[in-house]
Amino acid sequence: MFNVNIFTAIIVLIMGIYDLAYAFNRRKQPTNKGGIKAFMILGIIFTIAGIVMIIRVLMR
Repeated sequence: MFNVNIFTAIIVLIMGIYDLAYAFNRRKQPTNKGGIKAFMILGIIFTIAGIVMIIRVLMR
């Protein structure tokens, strides 16, 4: 379907893990509860997409 570079897949995976870590570390702070769910959702999407991209690169 489309070609993916291994570096793109790694960057997407790192961004997903970073977003998950940011949401996980900020969940106890009472000042910014609104953005935590958004970072958690983006982290999950980026992590899954990064894993799928790496698998696609390794299957070639």
